[in-house]
Amino acid sequence: MNARRRHEIVWKILQFTLTPYIKWKFNYQFDKVKPLEYPTIILPNHLTNWDPLLVGTAFSKMMYYVASDHLFRLGWISKIIEYLVDPIPRMKSTRDRKTVVAMLRRLREGNNICIFPEGNMSFSGETGQLHETTAKLVKYTGAALITYRMEGGYLTQPRWSKYPRRGVMTGRVVNIYTPEEIKTLSEEELMKRIERDLYTNAYEEQERLKSPIAFHGKKLAESLETALYLCPSCNQIGTLVSKDNIFCCPCGLQLRFTPYGYFESLTRDKPPFTRILDWFRWQHKRTRELAEQYRNKKEDYPITSDENQTLWRIQKARNNSLLSKGTLKLFRNRLCFQGSNGYVFNFPFNQISDLAIHGSRTIIFSTTDQEYYELKSKAPRSGLKYYELFKALTDKPSIYERKG
Repeated sequence: MNARRRHEIVWKILQFTLTPYIKWKFNYQFDKVKPLEYPTIILPNHLTNWDPLLVGTAFSKMMYYVASDHLFRLGWISKIIEYLVDPIPRMKSTRDRKTVVAMLRRLREGNNICIFPEGNMSFSGETGQLHETTAKLVKYTGAALITYRMEGGYLTQPRWSKYPRRGVMTGRVVNIYTPEEIKTLSEEELMKRIERDLYTNAYEEQERLKSPIAFHGKKLAESLETALYLCPSCNQIGTLVSKDNIFCCPCGLQLRFTPYGYFESLTRDKPPFTRILDWFRWQHKRTRELAEQYRNKKEDYPITSDENQTLWRIQKARNNSLLSKGTLKLFRNRLCFQGSNGYVFNFPFNQISDLAIHGSRTIIFSTTDQEYYELKSKAPRSGLKYYELFKALTDKPSIYERKG
């Protein structure tokens, strides 16, 4: 049996066995999508860790997924996944030409490809910035295009959350573009259409309903500090903490996070924000303002730090090697890892080629000498605060800031 036939059989088995569970677990409502006569790129928005399965239940024809490099560093589990479905690896914090070559090969063999063009799940409930070369890639392949939008996913399983909730999720095809139609569109026109097709906003979804949907679950606010790291009451970074449904700061801010996705105050004061999205937008802007102040600090002034961290060197699609356990610090011009074994690792910003986040805590970065590292934390430590501060201090754009 050749590999493609094996993958098709696995696809059908997984659809038959998992679709009822997926529909029940997420209260997921969708229409089946008939295959096109051409090799097709499927572009969905990205809301939860379950998105590949959620998308897969709607498409009868097998597709190959472009997946994060992390999926290929799980030892024997990765080997099983590769044998059964053979995803295409893509490494965050790098621009990977090998990924594009692998995609072109699969399409030319008559297969379908699924890419999540955001490359990240949303921290805020709003669709993130799409990869800038998405339209260029689609046009270059000559394939057909299907845009697929899911709604309700953010409040079902926020990126920052430890626990899923049960409300309602939907998925549907927004548009189908034939190869001939794509040829008539410029890259800019096609990109605008893709952005329009995939845009979602969890709060707009709630507010356009006569009766907003409750997303019930346990410990609704748990780990929210991995997304919201800057307190609007005292302007301190890293002081917010969560427990069960409560989100608070030592300065006196006390909020409850409701099943509808909104904040309520536990004191007589009004909440500074009622929606995560508004807080998130303010936080991004305020971080940029604070960065201007931090540039004037001494080089040995730690802007933020976290203990009980681990530093790993990674090899693409292979494995990790632990370098040290210790304390992570961010200064105005570098990341510093002070190991408990006495080793100190300094990473000047001008030697970090890019930095990204996996999940809500893991920080991934590559250096100008082609080394790759991960910073992990078992406790709820925000990877986003390091990402946003790094981008602000180096005057680089953040993928979490929407343009326009």
